[in-house]
Amino acid sequence: MNECVSISYILSSYISLTRTCCQECGFCSFFKQDSPLLEPEDLQNELKQLSKAGATEVVFVAGENPSDFPHIMIQLAKFGYTSFAEYVNMAIKEALALNLIPVLEIGYLNSFTLERFYKSGCSIRANLVCSNLSEEGQALQNSKNRNPANGKAFVEALHQNQIPYTLCFSIGIGETETERLEFLREIGRFCSSDPFLQDIRIIPFQPSQGCKMFNRPPLPFDAVAKMVEVAREAFPVHHISVPANLFSRFPDLIEHGLNDLGSLPVFSGDIFNPSFQIPNVETIKARLREKNCHLYERGTLSTPAVLNRPECYNAVSYTRALIEKRNSSIISLIDNNHCFVCGKNNPFGLHIPVKTYIKGNTVTFNWVPGPNHQSYAGIVHGGILATLLDEAMGYAVMGEGITRRIVTLEYTLNYRHPTPVGLPLKVIATMGPQRRQIIMARGSIVAPDGTILVEATGKFYEIIKDAPTSVNAENIQKDNNNEDNESAN
Repeated sequence: MNECVSISYILSSYISLTRTCCQECGFCSFFKQDSPLLEPEDLQNELKQLSKAGATEVVFVAGENPSDFPHIMIQLAKFGYTSFAEYVNMAIKEALALNLIPVLEIGYLNSFTLERFYKSGCSIRANLVCSNLSEEGQALQNSKNRNPANGKAFVEALHQNQIPYTLCFSIGIGETETERLEFLREIGRFCSSDPFLQDIRIIPFQPSQGCKMFNRPPLPFDAVAKMVEVAREAFPVHHISVPANLFSRFPDLIEHGLNDLGSLPVFSGDIFNPSFQIPNVETIKARLREKNCHLYERGTLSTPAVLNRPECYNAVSYTRALIEKRNSSIISLIDNNHCFVCGKNNPFGLHIPVKTYIKGNTVTFNWVPGPNHQSYAGIVHGGILATLLDEAMGYAVMGEGITRRIVTLEYTLNYRHPTPVGLPLKVIATMGPQRRQIIMARGSIVAPDGTILVEATGKFYEIIKDAPTSVNAENIQKDNNNEDNESAN
């Protein structure tokens, strides 16, 4: 494409270790003083799910100095840990074992604590504020050590302990434009050549339910654009990102120097701003295409000083290969639990746990349609029935344990009888014959008396995991044509 530019992102997720925090920042709606510590078993299960889903990064979030609270110390002792740092190191090791790059967002840490993370394999986010804002009614009135000077000291401590880090600038919380731009330039002069600095995140304030500054308006476009321009000048070789869910006009920032979207927590959502939904990758691609911009996935770590560390070498190698495969794909197949049929995170979905009903290569489950699923009065919409059969046949092909990844090529339907609303339905599907990467399946929807209401046959394409291109339109069409020719013969 002529004059095409590229913009990157990281396929990420948050895991909350605890919301307990000793700070009370007015712009924060996440942290609470009575939040429990995540059970190690629950932590391991979440990490396994993220690894299976294809995340490359996991951000462990906690309040600052949670071990100052008795209930956290009691839980740490119960889990067998003598300190919060020891517990966090356990989380880091578990993540690396599953080839997830761990990132910590756990407040400002002193040098003694940072030494515990030296050569642990983690990266750390340094959340910076651009002004003191400690007066009555200001954002940091009840935050003891949140100020520009302490933020700069934290960055220096990260460098001294040789820990890779990301700079996160919180803006729009009450500072003036002069304060935010001058502080950004100062930090640029201070550490833009640091080999442990990975990227720059600009986080414009958005009013979220639960924060004390809920009535404060967000920054206008020109203010954010100016921040991006100055960031590009202060950090000329780094990734400069703005969260896509917090600033919907992110494509318009590209001409001002934006070259990254940072960590997209597509599997967990934004736990700091849950009301601001993370846009999916395909939607972002479509919006950037209008700007003649190419979206590509990248890894968390970007400088030679940290990429070759032995403690995370295996995870870096694995994620790099995974990213290369996805970047060569024509479409991003990411399961973020928002599937209309089975996704538990889709507020408008059917919430049918289809995966639990797979036996071998057969799927059987029951479902009762309601008034919201009708076309004509009292009759279930045919598109809903087609969706159920496509889902059931797809999971039958993927099989118990989800041993295959597939996409639907085509399917045919025979609506034999009208399907009444409120009638308990049984959806049945089973896998048929396979030739190369083309797999057939059959499905039906059956009434309680055994009457077959709808029948379907489907054709699915298996994605070979080790192939250099996961989903390639030319390969699919070639295999599909071969299948049609063999069937005709």
